[in-house]
Amino acid sequence: RSARRTSFTQVNLRKPQARDGRDALSKDVYNALFLWTVRRINDQLLVEDRSDFEIGVLDIFGFEIFATNSFEQLCINICNERLQFNFNLNIFQ
Repeated sequence: RSARRTSFTQVNLRKPQARDGRDALSKDVYNALFLWTVRRINDQLLVEDRSDFEIGVLDIFGFEIFATNSFEQLCINICNERLQFNFNLNIFQ
């Protein structure tokens, strides 16, 4: 059973403070996602015989270059890399 929190505090911020808060939250979420991804990869590689495991990244066209990269773009890039991995696995094996 999960407890729901029903109280909250609202704080009015000026635009620069709100932007700073938004940016800090975004950076923290991005960092947490990155650390989680690295942890998952490392967990998958923890085996006795490592000779059968290898990480390879094939990015034929390169990552897109944007003035600002978004969380959505990170998710798209991760999905594209996974699709490329599956393609390589099925074609070259």
